[in-house]
Amino acid sequence: MYVIRAMRMEDVETVARMVALDHDRNLEKGYRIAKEHTLGHLKIVPQHCYVVEDDKSNIVGAMILHPQEEIFEIEDFHVKDIQHNKGALKILKEKLMKYLENVETEVLCCPYALKRLMQET
Repeated sequence: MYVIRAMRMEDVETVARMVALDHDRNLEKGYRIAKEHTLGHLKIVPQHCYVVEDDKSNIVGAMILHPQEEIFEIEDFHVKDIQHNKGALKILKEKLMKYLENVETEVLCCPYALKRLMQET
């Protein structure tokens, strides 16, 4: 069973490690960028930062959204080991769709997030 919840400060390290390669090919550089990026969004739009936990309370998915007046950004959308965590992907997509029902602007999605959104559930 998967549970989606608001991201907390103590989740940043885990999320940054999980999405590091989405930010740079070098794991350590990607981690530093991802950590800074995640912290920034958690401070700016904490109400739009989510993690998904599996039944052992391990974080297996993350989504960071940044709705703005002129554009709705999907900053990060990541599911760890997607073949084993399709339920996490489904929950994140459902949460995203609730946001998009009311979006009247353009949606911008980073390439890595777009790839994960396109995965089958």
